[in-house]
Amino acid sequence: MKTFYRISSDELGTVLIRRRKIAKALRWWLRENGFVYKYMFYVD
Repeated sequence: MKTFYRISSDELGTVLIRRRKIAKALRWWLRENGFVYKYMFYVD
């Protein structure tokens, strides 16, 4: 079972990330810089 984190924003497009810490850091960076994003994760 693999967990995938999908982050979508107008600035970056859609990013699919495997590592939780990297996804968390990207969400933090987007939030700190005032970008709007959508976040979703799923298990494959």
